Amino acid sequence: MLFSNNKRGNQAEQRCMGTDSKTCAKQGCIIGSADDFHLAEKQELLNLLAETGEALPEGGEKVLDLFVTLEGHVSPGYIKDLLNRQGTDVSEETINKTLELLCRYGIAQKAFLNGKGPWYEHLHLGADHDHLMCVKCGRVVEFPADDLKARGRQTAAEYGFEPIHQKTTIYGLCPKCQKRQEPLMPLAMAAIGEKVKVGRVTGGYRMKNRLSAMGLTIGDTIEILNNAGPFIINAKGSRLALGKGLAQKILVSPAK
Repeated sequence: MLFSNNKRGNQAEQRCMGTDSKTCAKQGCIIGSADDFHLAEKQELLNLLAETGEALPEGGEKVLDLFVTLEGHVSPGYIKDLLNRQGTDVSEETINKTLELLCRYGIAQKAFLNGKGPWYEHLHLGADHDHLMCVKCGRVVEFPADDLKARGRQTAAEYGFEPIHQKTTIYGLCPKCQKRQEPLMPLAMAAIGEKVKVGRVTGGYRMKNRLSAMGLTIGDTIEILNNAGPFIINAKGSRLALGKGLAQKILVSPAK
């Protein structure tokens, strides 16, 4: 059973950012079936397309029929996987063109979360929410945030700014990933945006001296700015670049 607009406004739901059906099922993506509401939504889109002279790409109607039954953040690859499982072969190009058209007509919205995407979300009229996102597993939780929006409007007014659109994504660790955290883990395993505390360093006296010369000591709290290529961290307000080998020898724990 899919949520009505009112239910979506009152409940925080876990959403999926998987690229295949197994991942999406594991992370709680909701797959429904077309009901009267979604059939009406589809007809509304077809009427708009007739008015503007646009049309769905060939095969796009199958993408539309599936997409309006989905809840959560889904990728084009996930949609293709679902269609294949239904015995429907639609090209990735057609899926991408259809999703972009749905975004233009207010049926979908595109999101880039934590620098990853694009993900597409079924846009329900009257439904508004913000996101909590786990930087470890990618799990997304939607939540109503009227207080955040009110504060945003107040701040905008204080600066003489006219707000048009506000969307908040709070990055962190979901309960499951918090439970999986080891007391100490290599710095190289930390996620972008995560704050960790340096527990100890393996590699002997020379390695410790090297880190000390860089201004990094046991007990320091550091923030991960990038973990692809050079490992970039924020340590005491300064950016430091570490090689992957060095990041493996620095053992850290989650900062409280």
